[in-house]
Amino acid sequence: MGYSQGQIIQFQDTLIHWTDRSSDLIDVLLARNYHQPRAEEIAKHGLARRLQMIRHCIRRTFEILPPETTEPDRDDLMDATAFLHTFIFNLYGAIDNAARLWCIEADLRLASGKPLRKFDIGLTQNHAIVRSSLSASFQLFLSNINDWFCYLESYRHALAHRIPLYIPPKCLNADEVRKFERFNKLLDNSTDTPDLYKQHHAEQAKIGKFSPQIMHSYSDGARPIFLHAQMICDYSTVIEIGEWMTKELTIMSA
Repeated sequence: MGYSQGQIIQFQDTLIHWTDRSSDLIDVLLARNYHQPRAEEIAKHGLARRLQMIRHCIRRTFEILPPETTEPDRDDLMDATAFLHTFIFNLYGAIDNAARLWCIEADLRLASGKPLRKFDIGLTQNHAIVRSSLSASFQLFLSNINDWFCYLESYRHALAHRIPLYIPPKCLNADEVRKFERFNKLLDNSTDTPDLYKQHHAEQAKIGKFSPQIMHSYSDGARPIFLHAQMICDYSTVIEIGEWMTKELTIMSA
């Protein structure tokens, strides 16, 4: 239910690669000359700062909860979850920053000439005005990650408004679920017998195995996702979006 040794080695190499590209992207954002002061602020104090936070969160998550972990303690799970929450919020914010940076620097407007409304600004398939203003190659890239945008919005909105993301301490198969539920009944019937209650609780805690997955609500259409693999996917995607956006700005200014 965990990762293979080959996957773990690949994670390490991939993380180094994208961390280097993240540093290069941040340098470009900080060194660039912007036409609009507001665009400069969003690039340097919004997008660049969020990229640094995203990089920090993924590094600390991999340190606290390495991919090879099989029996994490509760504090490590809680710390990794805290970094995951910060990671998701800044990931979503970085995409918004990239879209706003483009809209301001390109002075993108409605057909009437009026400024874009807040809900017009974004990079998803629902933000047709912004997408249509970008190069055909960037539009194609964004279209190819439509499903990723849907995933990100689902998990971010659940975190902000409904059930927060968490890393389950154990994963159970169907037989283990039934066994776990039987122990719940035993626990309910032994509340007046402390020693027996502790014994049942200790036995119940042995059921299942840890698997490094994230979840929010099983009743909200979500599905378990492997933590480390998804964080790397998210990390690489936001960096690629940032790289594309800096290319768009360069083309526009030429």
